[in-house]
Amino acid sequence: MTNHRPHPWPCLDSGDAPGGVGITRRQALVGVAVLAGVAAGLSARAEQTDPRSRWKDLTPEQRARVLRNYRIWKSLSPEDRERLRRRYERWKRLTPEQRAFIRKNLDRIRAMSPEERRDLLRRLRRWQSLPPEKRREFRRRIQRLMELPPAERRRILNRLRRWKSLSPRERERIRRKLRPLP
Repeated sequence: MTNHRPHPWPCLDSGDAPGGVGITRRQALVGVAVLAGVAAGLSARAEQTDPRSRWKDLTPEQRARVLRNYRIWKSLSPEDRERLRRRYERWKRLTPEQRAFIRKNLDRIRAMSPEERRDLLRRLRRWQSLPPEKRREFRRRIQRLMELPPAERRRILNRLRRWKSLSPRERERIRRKLRPLP
């Protein structure tokens, strides 16, 4: 099996990001849905009862979803199932606010065009390819940026946007001007 790179979201940092080796992004999401879907909407008392008694409480649509997810689950390798179990355990430990944040971001991703999702995936892969020290440094810089007053933060972000809009040739010209003289 090939090594996985850590996921950039700290609350999901596991070394086995969705879409990693041996499991597709869809399988990862479905696996979490399988685990979360079975427990969704059931009371704590119902979870302590025999699963067969819960089956009869499900609507036909819920039963169809559970069966569909079960077939997908059974198609996964034991390693992938164990990975999804660990992820689900991490999911259960998240606060409601963290879960809401993740759901909101997933909704934003679903609303993206295919081109935007490809760009996001490209940037995610680039992030994952960075050495850990570079990632830590980047996180520190972002943290410092977020601590700035809003007006200062906007000024810096506007400069960054202008920089990104420059051609590579213009950027290089500016870099040469800023380099210290020998």
